[in-house]
Amino acid sequence: MSRQTAARQLRAATPEIIEAYRSALTRIGSQLVSREDIWRQCSYQAQNIVAECAQALDVGDHAEPPGVGEYSRLLGAQRAVQQVPVSESVRAAEVLWQAMKGAIAEAADQVEAEERLAAVQTMTTAFRVATGNRLYQGIRGYEEAQRPAKPEVRERDSEAPADAANTPADAQALDLLTLREREILEAVRAGLTNRLIGRRFEISEATVKRHLHNAYRKLGASSRVQALNKAFPEKG
Repeated sequence: MSRQTAARQLRAATPEIIEAYRSALTRIGSQLVSREDIWRQCSYQAQNIVAECAQALDVGDHAEPPGVGEYSRLLGAQRAVQQVPVSESVRAAEVLWQAMKGAIAEAADQVEAEERLAAVQTMTTAFRVATGNRLYQGIRGYEEAQRPAKPEVRERDSEAPADAANTPADAQALDLLTLREREILEAVRAGLTNRLIGRRFEISEATVKRHLHNAYRKLGASSRVQALNKAFPEKG
């Protein structure tokens, strides 16, 4: 018996955990299961949290995968657009923990008796850190999306056509972006090509271009640089 065996068991229990999670959210009338698109986002986060707990058990320490914070912030902004209050995400974290407790206990049974308490503590800590970081970033994104946009004074961009340069920006443009459009813009900011973005999200290059075109239109941008400056002004 080993931690690696326990980690494999926890990973294998993921489908049952997610199903129990969804059932519990349905019982309490959570808005997170009111629409399939919202539930897919919620389920994706939950699966990744379970995976992080299993990884922590496997290696003995928790490490947050790259991009989790930014994704959670974008998802928080999307929750504001979807009119799902932050309190739903906070409540969902406890619901997920309750759905995981049985699987965590069973996974801990796969290690030597003297190590079981430490194994449970490792998974518990990983869960609290993973959910805490996501909630923090999600709340940031939610608040940013709710905050009234400040008026912009923009210089004419040499790359932009005259009518685009002279048209005032829509203050709510960012709120109109879909989660996928925000994800793709973040991938662009990270320097990925359309081909690599397509591989990351398992979509075609044509679909990537379509999402970018839609994002440019909503942001009033005519190039990647303009779109990134509008979407991530604080990061230049």
